[in-house]
Amino acid sequence: MTQLDRYVGKSVLLATLVVILVIVGLDAIFTLVDELDQLKGAYGFVEALQFMLLRLPRRAYEYMPMACLIGCLAGLGSLAASSELTVMRAAGLSVTRIIFAVIKPVAVLMVLSMAMAEYAIPTLERIAQSQKAVEQGKGELLSNKGKGYWHREGDQFMRFRAVEPNGVLHGITVYYFTPEKELYRVMRAERAIFQRSHWQLQNVHDQQISEERSNLSRYSSFRWESGLTPESLSVVMIEPRDMSISNLFGYAQYLEEQDLNADNYLLSFWKKVTQPLSTFALVLLGAAFIFGPLRQVTAGSRIFSGILVGLVYKYLEEMLAPASIVLGFAPIMASIIPIFLSAVIGLYLLRRSG
Repeated sequence: MTQLDRYVGKSVLLATLVVILVIVGLDAIFTLVDELDQLKGAYGFVEALQFMLLRLPRRAYEYMPMACLIGCLAGLGSLAASSELTVMRAAGLSVTRIIFAVIKPVAVLMVLSMAMAEYAIPTLERIAQSQKAVEQGKGELLSNKGKGYWHREGDQFMRFRAVEPNGVLHGITVYYFTPEKELYRVMRAERAIFQRSHWQLQNVHDQQISEERSNLSRYSSFRWESGLTPESLSVVMIEPRDMSISNLFGYAQYLEEQDLNADNYLLSFWKKVTQPLSTFALVLLGAAFIFGPLRQVTAGSRIFSGILVGLVYKYLEEMLAPASIVLGFAPIMASIIPIFLSAVIGLYLLRRSG
């Protein structure tokens, strides 16, 4: 039975890897084409290509559940088409044992995927975004154009045009407010370098605002005290979906302590934590299709069905995410509900086919 387990697992694993390569490859082409429309400044074709390559692990992680679903349908479907599954079941291999054989390689992919999401993707995303922002923003780092990154610290609101992973900021603007929410100071700097316990600003414009007058001072260098560090900036410069699980949890707690809305970060946190469960639920659903309604259909029909199911699952998850914010139910439910529905449907189909 161990050899049969390995054979089934190998079929599903190879099919899943092929699916990942195809999906990520197509996505890489579309990403590169999209980046070519954003060329400006020192951001040229080579930089766009590098940006696309740095984001490939993130895209592979995002597509992993759908790839496992389609890989399960393709791998088990090929075995069903050649009547190998029928022979296995006639030899005494139960449906539960076959599904367990499928889940083992998927579990390995999940471990690798979670490790990549925790350690590799946040770093690569920071590098990609910072390099792009710096290259695109050369010559206009003191302007208010562009997206930039925002952060709040007490009564200070900060905006950075670009953030480098090594602790260098570009295009800094700091807005100072009184406890009554009145703006009294705006400080702009071209660049900031972290010096162990403080930031050293360069080419600074410091504007003091009062009811009577506004004073503007200029400094070539200025010491800026802030609780920000290069490590804490890692959560400022990337989207919640690209942060590690540990950073998501820590930053959500920080926002709650500051009486700020942390729902977006909690949604991303629970989505990452429950991704292995969602993948297993989709694989269970895919296996149920093979033993049930998709047993006799063509390989193309199975792949189309897998894409359709994966898209329905993804859209349901994306609909529940904002719904949890609007309706006020726990963010974890946005991830648990699709998993529960997939598992229930999968078990129901398996029970009918058994």
